[in-house]
Amino acid sequence: MNAELVRIEAGDGLELVGLYAAPPGGTARRAILHTHGLAGNFYENRFIASVCDAVLAKGVAFLVTNNRGHDYRSDNLKGSGVDTTYAPGGSTQDIIEDCVHDVSGGAAFLAERGHDEIYFEGHSLGCSKIVYYLSEVGHPACAGLILISPPDIFGLQEDREGASLEEVVAQARALVSDGKGDALLEAGRDVPFTAATFVSMFGDPSATDIFPFRLGSEGDYRRLASIPCPILVTYGDVEEAVNVPVEEAAALIKKMATAAPHVESVIVRGANHAYWGHEDELATAVAAFVKSQERSSERSGA
Repeated sequence: MNAELVRIEAGDGLELVGLYAAPPGGTARRAILHTHGLAGNFYENRFIASVCDAVLAKGVAFLVTNNRGHDYRSDNLKGSGVDTTYAPGGSTQDIIEDCVHDVSGGAAFLAERGHDEIYFEGHSLGCSKIVYYLSEVGHPACAGLILISPPDIFGLQEDREGASLEEVVAQARALVSDGKGDALLEAGRDVPFTAATFVSMFGDPSATDIFPFRLGSEGDYRRLASIPCPILVTYGDVEEAVNVPVEEAAALIKKMATAAPHVESVIVRGANHAYWGHEDELATAVAAFVKSQERSSERSGA
């Protein structure tokens, strides 16, 4: 991989660090924009390098950046020169709605580099973020949606909290109302969310309950249903982030993505949520999907 360390500017001016790679020659129209998941970053998952190499071989560029929710606690730069400041970040205090700024910044960077067709790719919570972004804002250059292990965030949290979830949301709302949105909720959670982040993630299901697999076909998939582009969804069958069989989750996405011209699914046998030991299989699936869309465009004269 011949890649470039880049700094992009999110829509609200926050600086995000990432990695950009393009095929030689500077003629690639297509690019993938990858959004990482909860407490992730642009370099941790081993499959990133595999996917990048595989799509470069197909003539497609690749951009992955930190978003403001990278790692558990982090600082992000904002401003320039002597006016540079630190903006606290990390999954602990990630406001999901702010993903619009992060994704739009990545898309703007790719446009500046000459890419006019973008595949929006997410992993885990990153899947929820790109669907939120596309359903809220949309993007004229969107050529496809790649969902790598999309999770049922609400279902997982309900499993952890049980009947107390609504009570915890109410406590978090009260802290936010008292001007204490940055206060950490009590210990005992995998991620020590602030009150404001907990409200953002679990206080408004219509905003962030993107993949309500636990509810079957009765769930609210309106955001997913609004996206009119081809979709690829992948899972490993040793999956930690959904509480239904992965085949069922993939089938629900195919059924509920009603505006998509077609939905493909790939189940990688033996792979977990991070595809350890199966990175190349995931990369092959992503590259094949991107290549198939290129052939479809050629046949349609696009």
